[in-house]
Amino acid sequence: MPPSFQFRLEPVRSLAERRETEAQSALAAALADESSARSALADADARSRAAVAALGTCLNAGSGGTVTGAQLRAQEVWIGSTLVHREAAALDVDRRVTETGARRGLLVEAARDHEVLERLRERRAAEHRATCARIEQEGLDEIALGLHRRRSA
Repeated sequence: MPPSFQFRLEPVRSLAERRETEAQSALAAALADESSARSALADADARSRAAVAALGTCLNAGSGGTVTGAQLRAQEVWIGSTLVHREAAALDVDRRVTETGARRGLLVEAARDHEVLERLRERRAAEHRATCARIEQEGLDEIALGLHRRRSA
């Protein structure tokens, strides 16, 4: 009876499988972070538009009355602050998109490595099965030849 199949690179294959799983988790986390950053950018855009709209409202309300320089300066500071936050959010989105791309690349590499080892394992298992079948067939042929010789004698 031939020995059962043992893939000698099983520790390497399982490591590649674990690396692929970790890369999938890292990509999922990067996608979640990117989505969160895009949401923060949308919020910052909305706050910036609201600040500009508030300036327009302040100026329109001022046509009946007066708008002081301090009020205009406060509106300008507020708009500037929202624009700075919006710019920071846009930079964060860009950074998250870059990180997501890098994580995606790592996942592709890990999946490729794992797939190569899986194919090798399957090929070696097929070779083992073929060898076992050949050995078994040789044994059956030997038995059949022995029976034939006994009957012929």
